[in-house]
Amino acid sequence: MADSRIIVPDGRAKIIIPYRNDVRAMAGGKLLSAKQHQILLIGIQSNPVTIASTTAATSTIGVELTPRGLYHFFNLHMHEIANRIVSFEDILGSWGRRLQQRIGEAANPQVKIALLQGALADLLTRNTKDYSLLDYTLDIIRRSHGIVTVRSLEAQTGFTKRYLDILFKNHVGLSPKSYANILRFQTAYQLWIQGKAPIFSGDTPQAYYYDQSHFIKEFKRFTGFTPHKYNEVANNFGKSFYVKM
Repeated sequence: MADSRIIVPDGRAKIIIPYRNDVRAMAGGKLLSAKQHQILLIGIQSNPVTIASTTAATSTIGVELTPRGLYHFFNLHMHEIANRIVSFEDILGSWGRRLQQRIGEAANPQVKIALLQGALADLLTRNTKDYSLLDYTLDIIRRSHGIVTVRSLEAQTGFTKRYLDILFKNHVGLSPKSYANILRFQTAYQLWIQGKAPIFSGDTPQAYYYDQSHFIKEFKRFTGFTPHKYNEVANNFGKSFYVKM
């Protein structure tokens, strides 16, 4: 019998390494089976991801990457991995394959983590591009908790919507508007995770949504369920990905 967990969008990419038992992940309507020690990169998602394993004990190393971390580490066309799950071997070739082998042969999780950290540091030194405009625009969206208009972004950056859309598509994977919508949803979701507000009761629309129906529509878009139904299927595994310290 399989054990499935829902991971809702949070505006971050993820690196996942199952090192005890295989896992399966569903993203963008596609199913991927990950063998032990296969290194997976999950692009920034605008839809929920389901991760499943057998009932056997499963251990996984996970790393979250902000958009800034994603494009500083990986010199990729991010729209090609948004809402997708790809392996390090597919995107990094023989370098990624050798890293998977070294991590698979490592004696314990601490050594595996150290190897991954060293590999990420190596990737970081290879990328010398200037991302100052991206960094600045992402900071505007983050500080507003996603409650910012495209017109405001144009005014604050001095660049057109078309240019910002292209920039975000290439380096983040989503448009500024789509990314802002995810952060706005996460503002509400975090309140529930941290037990600060009963926002999933279904009868209290949030201040950052037009009305209750707008909130429910966005909630279903990012989780796959209505607030009431999600309360019945929500699980600690999925919540644990988003408890911010």
